[in-house]
Amino acid sequence: MKLYRILFLLAGVLLLAGCEKIMPSNGLEGRWKPVYASGTYEDAIYIHYYDGPADEHGVVPQVYVGKTNPDVKYESTMKLVGYRFFRKDGKDVFTTFLMDTPNEKIYEPLMYRIEDGIIYREMPWGALINDSLDYLDQGSGQFDEGTPITILDNGQLKIGNFTYQRMN
Repeated sequence: MKLYRILFLLAGVLLLAGCEKIMPSNGLEGRWKPVYASGTYEDAIYIHYYDGPADEHGVVPQVYVGKTNPDVKYESTMKLVGYRFFRKDGKDVFTTFLMDTPNEKIYEPLMYRIEDGIIYREMPWGALINDSLDYLDQGSGQFDEGTPITILDNGQLKIGNFTYQRMN
C-alpha cells in the first residue's frame, strides 16, 4: 500500500512539473492585445511614468518628468505591442504586432520559453547589433533576462507590468 502512495505522489509531482512545459503552447497560443500597463522607465533625461488602460490602438498615457528638474513635465503616450504565441517547427515562438495592423508581424518569429513563472524571449539581431536590415528582425539565439508571466483568474495574461486579453 505504501508503494502505491509513493507512486501516486511521484506521478502527481511529475504531472505538475510537466504542466510548466505544456503551458506555453496550449495556454498562450493565439493573439493577445494589450489592455493595461503600469510602470516606469528612465532614459538619459527623463523618467517615464505610465499607468492606465490601453485604447483600441494599444496606446496608454505616459508622463515624462525631468531627472534633474522634476518641475519639467510632459504628457505623452506610449504604443504597446500585442503578442501572437504559436508553435513552428516544433518550437514555441512568438511575434509582436501593432493593434492598427494585427496581421503584420514586427519581427520574424522568435523563440520563447517559460521556466518557474518567468518568460524568456529570444532577442532579434536588431536589439544586439546595428547592421544590415536583411537579417536584423531574425532571431539571435540569445534570450532576454526574463519577465514574470501569469495567467490571471479572469483569463488575462500578465507579463511584467503589462496586461493582455486574448483576441477572438
